[in-house]
Amino acid sequence: MADALKIRKRVPDETIVACLRNGERLIEESYDLELRTPSATRLYLVMIAQEELAKAFILHLIQSDIIPFTVAVRRAMNDHICKQLVGMLMDYMIMHWEEPSELEALIRIDVEADPLLPDDAGSALEILAYQRIGKREGVREWIPGSDYHDGALKIAGGNRDREKQDALYVRVGADGRVVSTPDRFAEERTKLEFERARRFASLVNSLLETESPPSNKREDRRYKKIVRALSNVFESQRKEVA
Repeated sequence: MADALKIRKRVPDETIVACLRNGERLIEESYDLELRTPSATRLYLVMIAQEELAKAFILHLIQSDIIPFTVAVRRAMNDHICKQLVGMLMDYMIMHWEEPSELEALIRIDVEADPLLPDDAGSALEILAYQRIGKREGVREWIPGSDYHDGALKIAGGNRDREKQDALYVRVGADGRVVSTPDRFAEERTKLEFERARRFASLVNSLLETESPPSNKREDRRYKKIVRALSNVFESQRKEVA
């Protein structure tokens, strides 16, 4: 456990910045593919960028002593599904909306869930902590809950990661027939994932620049709820490396 403590203390800003800049590089290089059809290769690139930025956020949590840098947490940073679940937490904190009705719905979700996290973020956090990381730490045996959010369960089941692979490869079924080809992805999906990657980069940049939660009051409240929940979940592991 002493080794884990030493590792945690060695996580400098430069490491977070390196992941952030690499994520931004991937986003920038995706512009080179903007006019290509199908847009699947660009989709793959920005989905990878999202994962790199999620890794930067995990490192921020470690640096802030919210979660410990154990072997299991370090492995989680190399696990695509873990980073995709973290992406769901980042979506919750960012609180993106286009129309006033969408903002009203987001506020209503917060009010109804308070003081807990809403189903999507709460499910992602529990699956991440107990099934993906906790299983490696021997925290407890995880049994999937029937009330977990469908989106979080699909990510945990590898659906999103298969989509990412499908954006690059032809998938062949058990009967030898083609199941999926990259040209099945619409340009609109690529644009949505591109904008999501940009929002992730903006969030990590804001955390590095201000060394504080997001400035928007409601976003700040969501950030603190995520931090509090993660801190509670990983309390025992933090004590072990303290």
